[in-house]
Amino acid sequence: MAKSLYNLIERIVAAVPEALNTWRAQTPEGFVDVSEKLLEAAIVHMEQQGKNLKCSSEDNITSSAIGFFNRYGIRASSQTNSRGHVDIFISHSLEPSLNICGEAKIWRGVSYHIGGLGQVLGYCTGRMPHCFLLAYVTSGKIQQHIKNLCVELDLKLPANQQGGAKTHHSLQWGLVSDHTHSGGRLVRVVHAGVNLC
Repeated sequence: MAKSLYNLIERIVAAVPEALNTWRAQTPEGFVDVSEKLLEAAIVHMEQQGKNLKCSSEDNITSSAIGFFNRYGIRASSQTNSRGHVDIFISHSLEPSLNICGEAKIWRGVSYHIGGLGQVLGYCTGRMPHCFLLAYVTSGKIQQHIKNLCVELDLKLPANQQGGAKTHHSLQWGLVSDHTHSGGRLVRVVHAGVNLC
């Protein structure tokens, strides 16, 4: 009954995706799903603006993405304090327990990226088992950089990584790794390459 009711409601509001995504974003799973779709839209925008952003600072590149998250009841800000200054802090305006921390780094190699991994996991409280780390690639071949990152993550298992990294299901240069947070909960980290070359 509940599933068929959900399907009926989904059909009715399918003509208004804004309303459907607002509704979906009010559960932890829906919030993550909608946030990742918005992240993907932000990445596409940054890549399209790559020539303009390539020589910009990390903060300026990140600020070009913030606006993509401000919809469906979701709010995003930069440099919000959550155990430190988070590059991108995403929260739901109606559900204060739903929030995601994101860190952004200009690609300076695998070790630098892994340092950012420690940072973003430090910003997370562990309450919401999801965060992301953007890698702004301004030189070299992004595909090779992400491949090298995957090898290193699997070899070293940094930041209490549990198992190997996996390819993200929709992000072209994306990986997913699971890490045991200091609070004991498993946190899923999305590593997303952004091609600014």
